[in-house]
Amino acid sequence: MSTRLNLTLAFLVACLSVLAGCSNGNSNNNSAVTTPIPPPAPQLMAGAASRSILPTVNGGRDYLNDAPGWATPGVIDPDDPGTFIAAWDQGEVDVGNGRSDSAWVHDDLQTTVLALELEEQRVLLVMADAYSFFSSDIAVMVERIRARLPANWQEAPVLVSATHNHHGPDTAFSINSDWFSLMVDEMAFAAEDAVAALQPAQMTTATGNHAYGASDQRDPVIENTRLNVLAVNSSEDDSPIATLVQWTSHPESTLGWEPPAEAAGLTEACEVKGWTGGNCTAEGRYLTADYPGVLRDRLASSRGGRVLYLNGPVGNQIGPGSAPTWRVDAEHPVGDGVTVPAGAQPLSSCDRSDPYLCRSFAKTESIGTELANAVTALLQSPQPVDVSQLTVHVEPFFTRLTNIGFRLLIAEGDIGWQPTNLYNCHSKPFNEENCTSTGQELEDDPFITPVLGSQIARGDVLRTQLAHLDLGDVGILWMPGELPPELVYGLPDDFNTAPPEKYYTEPHLHAVGADYKLPGYLMSLVDESVTLTVGLGGDQIGYYTPVDEYRMSCLDLVLPGGARCSDLAARGVIEDPTWIGGRTCKTITDDPAALTALGDDADAVAAICRYGQGLGRELGEPQNHYEETNAAGWDMIDDIWAAAMRMFQRDG
Repeated sequence: MSTRLNLTLAFLVACLSVLAGCSNGNSNNNSAVTTPIPPPAPQLMAGAASRSILPTVNGGRDYLNDAPGWATPGVIDPDDPGTFIAAWDQGEVDVGNGRSDSAWVHDDLQTTVLALELEEQRVLLVMADAYSFFSSDIAVMVERIRARLPANWQEAPVLVSATHNHHGPDTAFSINSDWFSLMVDEMAFAAEDAVAALQPAQMTTATGNHAYGASDQRDPVIENTRLNVLAVNSSEDDSPIATLVQWTSHPESTLGWEPPAEAAGLTEACEVKGWTGGNCTAEGRYLTADYPGVLRDRLASSRGGRVLYLNGPVGNQIGPGSAPTWRVDAEHPVGDGVTVPAGAQPLSSCDRSDPYLCRSFAKTESIGTELANAVTALLQSPQPVDVSQLTVHVEPFFTRLTNIGFRLLIAEGDIGWQPTNLYNCHSKPFNEENCTSTGQELEDDPFITPVLGSQIARGDVLRTQLAHLDLGDVGILWMPGELPPELVYGLPDDFNTAPPEKYYTEPHLHAVGADYKLPGYLMSLVDESVTLTVGLGGDQIGYYTPVDEYRMSCLDLVLPGGARCSDLAARGVIEDPTWIGGRTCKTITDDPAALTALGDDADAVAAICRYGQGLGRELGEPQNHYEETNAAGWDMIDDIWAAAMRMFQRDG
């Protein structure tokens, strides 16, 4: 090869390594400017898929062709509970928060999965139109999902939540195992489909407020109207892949409502089912996805793609019960979502004094439609999301199971689909080092066993978790159970100084102002511009109530040695003849010396604390203190706060 050719090749190679222009071999190398070419940004990949989770008839769901659904806005029979189902393939399927033996289907119930991939990082988001899921049941969901995924997805985190639908098949207490297994299989199929549908994607986000159809129904009344939206679109043609909507309200817009007998075809239905007397009713026996189903249908029609509804901190009874709804039109708009416009027409009629509070499927449709309209309006001006990572941080934590009713349900196998593992812990703070699994071991209880003939779970501590997906400047936080909004977003600035009536309707029944103590609020720990906060995420451990707000029933029948609640209260040992405060119980539980200091009253006070929370559910809780009877324990707020501090690496 000639010398001239060698020099020419060397020159060409040099030119490829710089961005400055090259003229010939005599160019001044000292003037050349070299600029490294940055590597291309990682490409986000996304895929989404949905599957029905309804029970089947003759192996399928053709009956949906006859179900009313939500397809045509404003054209529904508000009283029609749906198509009648004489029998399911899976046998009797009870309705969560309803009655036994579901027999009507109004609209579809679905599970939706969003698969995300960024280079070697992968994650699956799974939601379902269901009441809630316990962590032991989610573990089986994850196992079956992974069994249908490629090898490179086996380690991908799977983050599961439920919409908290109150009119789906029961997933908490009276579970049809065959149906539950079918639902889990549908989740796995949807996950497989979502991964198969991966395509280059981009994200945008939008945030706002929306109050229509939701209200805070327990003191303190602190309205949370936040609406967070995350849109996932194809980066090739901008077509929608999925829309994540996070708002806060119990899906129970028809809870307690009885469809008229004629609309339900009740006479014939009761003959087929053998229902008689007061049991001949359609109340609580129809399946519907409630307003999240309407939201899904409306967004699917207007925008396209799949919809994942992520319910927020719904504790403190955030829901539609006390929220007025009306026929929304140009003359009677949503407005602030709370004030009924003059001249607005009620959606339906009922025997309530306020017709705007009437329940029917017209209320459901209105709430879902206006939520979809709010989402659509926000997406008119979205902000781009630079997805720089898909980092999932899971922070386990332990909390004491002070509700002995839960220990009884676990022992009887009446809670969840799979057995629940509990723990005994020998010191605080509870952690992996000082907590020992008791599995499903049982023990006798000095009151429950002789009276009810039942044992209870030996473990008195449960293990749950927080999970956070970090996308960069946007994240999603999965929180187990039903948190009050103030634990997530904080109390108003004037909460401690305002007149009680500003935030309380019945202040004499609650801890007021500075006595309503929280250790902080979760969003103060998060360093991102937008966070979707998901309640009932990863587990269901019940309602979070500040320990100083706790009131648990004092019941004479559980007290030893002839002690009486009225005498204990008269002597100032407990706070009231009918209840004991959470702080009292926490103190004697955490500090044996405090219990010993009660002298002859120690056994009586310990008995009230042991049984008041669980038996109050069956025998009557203190007025306006239902949530405590449906909570795992009085330490939940402190324990989730400590877990969040660890997760976000904040000092105590």
